Amino acid sequence: MNNALIVLNYNDARTTGSFIEAALKLSKIDRIVVVDNCSTDGSYETLKKYESDRAAVIQTDKNGGYAYGNNFGCRYAAEHGADILFISNPDVRFKDETVSKMQDALTADPSIGMIAPLVNQGYNIWNLPGLLGVIESIFLVWFNIDKKIIKNKLAASDKDIETAGVVEGSFFATTGQAYEKAGGLDERTFLYYEENIYARRLEKCGYRVAALTKERYDHFHSVSIKKRYGGKVRAFKHFKPGMKLYLREYTGCGGAGMVLFEVAFAIGYAERLLFDIANGILHIIHKN
Repeated sequence: MNNALIVLNYNDARTTGSFIEAALKLSKIDRIVVVDNCSTDGSYETLKKYESDRAAVIQTDKNGGYAYGNNFGCRYAAEHGADILFISNPDVRFKDETVSKMQDALTADPSIGMIAPLVNQGYNIWNLPGLLGVIESIFLVWFNIDKKIIKNKLAASDKDIETAGVVEGSFFATTGQAYEKAGGLDERTFLYYEENIYARRLEKCGYRVAALTKERYDHFHSVSIKKRYGGKVRAFKHFKPGMKLYLREYTGCGGAGMVLFEVAFAIGYAERLLFDIANGILHIIHKN
């Protein structure tokens, strides 16, 4: 089966260019599709130099966010014969062997609609959330403790493949068939919760999400987001629309639940504000 690796760029040609150079060295990737999400810094023209028989550089008609840009790339890849779609952030690195095992798992088991290896840095797998899970994801400490427990359990498994709730959007693979049946990523989101919604859509279509317990990848964490938004608190306020969309339309959350979410979000905002202040103080101390 043919595969394609989709990577989204926005005003960060340096990081994306480095990613393309690394990906072109992987023999198991058939084609790379670079999607420039209407950058304003000349990224598209810079990245065009990487265009070749194995790499296409295309541009969206607007900056519609993560879901819009990746859907744009996935549709292009499918139109050019890709059966397996790998979606990756530009701040990610992985090996040929990992690509092969992800693709083999998807082709061997039609029930798997989405799969990812475990990440080396931090945690990339969590339970498919309801209201309580969404509230948990608001709080850094609570959510990270839960994700750490899940990662440790998966890493200790004697199976190569385990069912998972959600895998992070930084790096995963999906079949073209599952992607089409699920309707792709929800373009009403812009920055956050896309992978939770996609996991829900797959579940409704009879697919499951899986993790490769013995494979790893590197994620150097939100280079583009940090470049655009700076600290955690500035990015966090942009997460809210996606979370509310997920609650309303994918969990059936009603009025009382939405009020509880609003309260929790306000507390989570304060938590991130304190985190950024503490980081700023530590940075000043370190400089002096």
